[in-house]
Amino acid sequence: MKFHTISFVAAFSAVALLGSCSRSGEPVGRNKLYLNATDTDSEAFTFLKTVHEKAVFETELAKYVASTSASSEAKTLAADVVKTYDAIIPELEELAATFHVVLPSPGMPAFVLPDQFLADSLASFDNAAYAGHVQHEQEAIRAQFERLSRNTISELRVYANEKLPAVKTLFAAAGGEEDHGAHH
Repeated sequence: MKFHTISFVAAFSAVALLGSCSRSGEPVGRNKLYLNATDTDSEAFTFLKTVHEKAVFETELAKYVASTSASSEAKTLAADVVKTYDAIIPELEELAATFHVVLPSPGMPAFVLPDQFLADSLASFDNAAYAGHVQHEQEAIRAQFERLSRNTISELRVYANEKLPAVKTLFAAAGGEEDHGAHH
C-alpha cells in the first residue's frame, strides 16, 4: 500500500514539474503562456498597465478636444498631449512585450467620452474642466514615471529617466506645479 501511495505522489509531482516547463521550440515557459507570469516586479507591472491605459485614453480625448469648439489654449494643450503620448504608447507596448506584460489589457473598453466633456446644444466646451482633467491625469502619470525611475530593473529605470522630462513639461503646461518639498 505504501508503494502505491509513494508512486502516485511521485508520478503526480513529475507531471506537475514537467508540465510547467517549456518544451523545445517554445520561446517562453508555460507559466508565462498559461499563468500570465511576467519578468517584472509589481511596481513595473503597475507602471506599464496604468501608464499605457492613461496614455491611450488621454490621447483619444485630446484628439476629440482638437475637433471641438474648445479654446485655442485647450487645443494647444491637447496637441501637446498627443505629441507626448503618440511616441510613448508604442514604446510602452514594446517594453511590455520584452517583459511579457500583455498590453492593452484584454477586455479594455474602447474609448468612451466622459460625460463632463459632452457638449449639449446650449453649452460650449468646458476648457477649464479639460485643463483640470489633464493636470490631474498628468500628476498620476508623472508619479508613475518617478516611481519607475528608482526601479531595480535598469532598462526600465533608464526609460523612465529619459521620458520623465517630457511628462513633467506636459504636467506644467496643464497648470500643475511640482511639490518641491515632498520627500519620497
